[in-house]
Amino acid sequence: MGQRALAVMHGVIPDEQRTILGSLLPAMENRGFTVEIVGVDDLDSVDLAGLAFICVTGSPDSVYDEKLNWVAPERQFLQQADAASVPILGVCFGGQILASALGGSVSPSPRPEHGFTEIDTTRPELVSAGPWMEFHHDTITPPDNAEVIARTEHNVQAFTVRRHLGLQFHPEITPECFDAWRIGFTTRKRPIGESGVDIAAVAADIRRRAAAAAADADELLGRFLIHAGVTAPVA
Repeated sequence: MGQRALAVMHGVIPDEQRTILGSLLPAMENRGFTVEIVGVDDLDSVDLAGLAFICVTGSPDSVYDEKLNWVAPERQFLQQADAASVPILGVCFGGQILASALGGSVSPSPRPEHGFTEIDTTRPELVSAGPWMEFHHDTITPPDNAEVIARTEHNVQAFTVRRHLGLQFHPEITPECFDAWRIGFTTRKRPIGESGVDIAAVAADIRRRAAAAAADADELLGRFLIHAGVTAPVA
């Protein structure tokens, strides 16, 4: 298995790309992976050969927004990765487009979720109960062949298909990552707090839980690698 890990970004300015990867970036690099960051518009330049895995990150956009000319090509890229048996870790929007690429769908959530939330999990050895950081307004309907392994009352939180793992929450969250959400996404059309979310309270919780959240993200990445059958270059 190769030592390259690919992180897919959606409209993130170059200066904020590593920050938006949050605690997942050191979790990857500390295991010896070389992390290649690529914008969604440059996926046609990616060589799937030798990739250990792909991490698809978040976005303020929606998979079902037909005005977005990059969603269909990204979906096709993920289908090609699946056909090449490259494991995919999808985070929030990344989990949503992974579900869509594999035969599921995405729609507006009846109950958007924001802030740290405990989830109901049937496979705690892969995805624990958290609490995990939620910040989304859409919801996943997984493909028929998926195993849904975590939920909240209104939203699927985690699913597996073969070697892939799709997540609705944000394990990568750090205080710096949350700050970067405000300025890093070139496609953000509305302020991050426009939905009535108490942004100051959420930011305070992120700061308070920073160390625990980073440890949880590191553990989750390790569990994903075991699930996917990926051997890290450095134990």
